[in-house]
Amino acid sequence: MIRVPRPLLGARRPGRRGLLLAGAAGVAAAVLLTVAQRGPDGVPVLVARQALPAGTLLDATTLADAFVTTRLRAGLPLGGLPGDAAAVVDHRTAVDLAAGEPLSLAALGGGRPVVAPLAPGERAVPVPAQAVGASASALEPGMLVDVVASSGEGPAGRTRVVVGGAEILAVEAGTDGGFGTAPASGVVLLRAGARDALVITAALNFAREVRLLARPDGEGPGTPVSEVSVP
Repeated sequence: MIRVPRPLLGARRPGRRGLLLAGAAGVAAAVLLTVAQRGPDGVPVLVARQALPAGTLLDATTLADAFVTTRLRAGLPLGGLPGDAAAVVDHRTAVDLAAGEPLSLAALGGGRPVVAPLAPGERAVPVPAQAVGASASALEPGMLVDVVASSGEGPAGRTRVVVGGAEILAVEAGTDGGFGTAPASGVVLLRAGARDALVITAALNFAREVRLLARPDGEGPGTPVSEVSVP
């Protein structure tokens, strides 16, 4: 049975990892309250102007409106506090941030990608890792993939994109059958609208083969995808 991570289902109670991250961020905040100073010579640190919930997308507008840059004394042995907004743009918070709390790597999930919870009308669709083949280990949450289905045999065979730009919510590692072979188990969990979820499920049930093709960075979900069937 596939276990869907609680944050993807919109759960509000933090898990053990969330509490640890929140605790780390809280310690960092306490240290900053003690050593922060204003002036041009310190090390820049981003501090939240207002409370932000876990899963907040830090786009350019949010970073400009919800954060202020303060400075620490140079030479302090503190790490994990990105001070450049460009370094965290389009990341998501992994835990709640309080007003006045610094933005840390711990609050961003320790450097791991963080995805938004499922919204109303969205579904989490499990796809066997065999659909990706040996490259399944290269997939990460937040990446976009095209779901491609093949049907028929020989001259009657057809391949088409059934859902384009589906977001990966989670990757469950499976056992590896050896170099250049597909994993023997494992699941890639995709975010999809209710209709697209049915389309993907139907392809998994009835198509001869289903593949996930990863999109490169910078190619968003709105990028046109060819729907032409090809032999």
